[in-house]
Amino acid sequence: RTPELPVGKSARSDLVVGFYIPVYYLPLEQGTFPLSAPRGAAPNVSAILAGTDVTLNCFFKKPERVPLEKITVEWGMMVDKETIKHLVYTFQNESAKVHREGSQVDQTGLLQGNASLRLFNMTVADEGFYRCRVIITPNTYKVSSQLEVSARPSVSLPETATVMEGQERTLMCDITGFYPENLAVTWLIQNGSRVARGSMARGAISRDVCTGMAVPNPDGTYSVSSHITVQASAVGSGGAMYICHIEHRSYPDGKYSKSILLTVQGGNQGKSDLCSNTLFALLGLFYWFHYNRKMGFKMVKKRQENKN
Repeated sequence: RTPELPVGKSARSDLVVGFYIPVYYLPLEQGTFPLSAPRGAAPNVSAILAGTDVTLNCFFKKPERVPLEKITVEWGMMVDKETIKHLVYTFQNESAKVHREGSQVDQTGLLQGNASLRLFNMTVADEGFYRCRVIITPNTYKVSSQLEVSARPSVSLPETATVMEGQERTLMCDITGFYPENLAVTWLIQNGSRVARGSMARGAISRDVCTGMAVPNPDGTYSVSSHITVQASAVGSGGAMYICHIEHRSYPDGKYSKSILLTVQGGNQGKSDLCSNTLFALLGLFYWFHYNRKMGFKMVKKRQENKN
């Protein structure tokens, strides 16, 4: 039930942005009724992924018998509450003007009190505050919305890798195309290749880890690389699962992990190769001596025959 107000005040719910917002106003001048959200009310926040579509709601109570040509709609991206950064969509005198490609207001909906804005193929540049303003002279209706656009990164990390016994291996995790810039990378380890990926038997690695600074891309997203250098002596006989763990708002639960199985290629293989190479060298040397000895014997015998 609408609460009772002092004489001269009234309560209406003419303007809604995604949900019910009671709106109060005072008649400042006869026949003029500016309308806005209650002072201190936070704007409706929509969080979406780049590349998707979104609808910013803006409903108003249209007076009866008002034709379409009497309705003016202005959607703008705002610097602050009163300053427009740039216009997104305008409708006036039954004519629409699209300032941001891929923006739309259903003109049929305007006759039903619906000035909601449809934005297609969102980019990170579309993030910010928006204001819907509907003018039906002498009344003005306006409300603000906040739009958060996130870009989910692409994570590159090989599934498997090997390290020679007694040596070290650098594992690189490349994270590209994310927005906003705020992103955290942690390396985790699970000893033993049979340990379940979701097991709690894993710990964060703080040594030999290097994560670079986020680098901006031409499309407004960011990229970063993180690597860890692993000594073969730190890897168990069954191998170890190294996990690149990422925290970013673009993921449904705020985090994502990708793993690589690192195994040790034992030194016995290297020793075996060395032994094999040595054996072949000795056999070659033996054959060379044997061949030259045989040829030398034949040459001596031939000389003796020539003398006789």
